[in-house]
Amino acid sequence: MTGVGTRTLLSVVLAIALFMTGAGCLDLLPWTHPPAIYPSIVPVQGGAMPRPPVYRFPFQDYSVTIDVPVDAAVYAGARNADKGARIFDQDITEDEWRAGIYRALMEDPEQEGFFAGLLSALRSVRDTRALDSDEYAELLAVFVQSIPYETRKSSDPRFPVEVYVDGAGDCDDKSLLLASLLAREGYRAALLYFGPEAHMAVGVGCSGPGYRHTGYAYIETTNVTFVGVPPRELADGVRLESFPTIIPVGSGTLNYTRCPETGALSRAMEKTGDEADSLRVRIRDLEEDLLQKKSELEALRVEMEGMKRHGNVAGYNSRVARYNAGVTEYNTMRARLSDLVTRYNRLVDTYNTLSSHQFDRKGMYAGLASVGDPSDPRGSVPA
Repeated sequence: MTGVGTRTLLSVVLAIALFMTGAGCLDLLPWTHPPAIYPSIVPVQGGAMPRPPVYRFPFQDYSVTIDVPVDAAVYAGARNADKGARIFDQDITEDEWRAGIYRALMEDPEQEGFFAGLLSALRSVRDTRALDSDEYAELLAVFVQSIPYETRKSSDPRFPVEVYVDGAGDCDDKSLLLASLLAREGYRAALLYFGPEAHMAVGVGCSGPGYRHTGYAYIETTNVTFVGVPPRELADGVRLESFPTIIPVGSGTLNYTRCPETGALSRAMEKTGDEADSLRVRIRDLEEDLLQKKSELEALRVEMEGMKRHGNVAGYNSRVARYNAGVTEYNTMRARLSDLVTRYNRLVDTYNTLSSHQFDRKGMYAGLASVGDPSDPRGSVPA
């Protein structure tokens, strides 16, 4: 199951315009502020910074390592920055100032050096592996998804440079980082904010209707999942039932086109999981029937042995056919149970392989296509 970030309660300060009165007239102070002032980074020279993690994560059939330097002054400035907004125009809506805060966190010019270094490393992987645009979008997603998820006490989101250096983030922290990367690489990107569920995800433009007909493929950032596949549930059984507030990021035009494949993989996981659950119930019931049949046969055998010892040949012989028929039925039931267990294990292996390799859409889809319906008893686990 996916995690859910802490409730995003962004701080806002309403600035009231002051008026000065003169002798017999009203002199208005000229309006010197923009409608709102959003977070910004003021670099702190000599600021402290922990050593950023060396990120290693699986992607497709190989391992990726990302290790880029970060300017300590920028990180310290980001960490010290006020993450709220000062609102001077009372007509600004909550959606507007919320989007303004998120965009300020993603687009602050002091982070451009950080993004340049990070994207250079990711592009190197793209070029070395000859990834197409869909695979590159998946690489960006898996990189961010692989950053450890954490639930923080603070409700304010962080600048992407903080998430990278700190080596962890909640749903909004990680979503801001991924949306920033996608937008800078020319993808049509957006934040998907679910207010009632206190959750955030990322949308990447897609060629189909997308998540709830938004035109965006859903990307969960709290753990590694296929692009275009929303979670069944978040933490504690929370379901995404509200329609998200869509906050477009950047001006990219690239779309992700592999949603039919990730959708097929998601359906395969769901089907194999449901089929395995059903088989587990049948296996349990058959095991109970076998135990009952074994108990009955054992009781009959003891009875027959007693008759034999006491010379009751007629009684013994009258029960032989019933005992042999019971043994045949028992062995048939055992064979059926063995077949069910074999099928169940195959389904579990398929489900586990698909669910644990969501960093490899390309390989998993190729494997799924080669074996056909994974719930077919004749199927096999994807390579």
